[in-house]
Amino acid sequence: MREARPGCKVRFVAAVEDTLYTVRDVAGRLGVHPETVRRLIHDGRLDAVRVGRVLRVQGESLEGFLARQRVKPTRAAHL
Repeated sequence: MREARPGCKVRFVAAVEDTLYTVRDVAGRLGVHPETVRRLIHDGRLDAVRVGRVLRVQGESLEGFLARQRVKPTRAAHL
């Protein structure tokens, strides 16, 4: 950390860079319509941040969402 000015109590902290994706980017990556992504966000299933008037999805949030959607393979009953 570094001080802003001598005698100033404000300190700068190095921000952790994380990629922010647009709703359209996420929809393209998931292969769904952008409205589906908005619905996932509004239902609370996908975390997002509002930047001004637009929604952005952090890379960590998208990876967490995908991890929660994974299904375990089942043994085929007919084999």
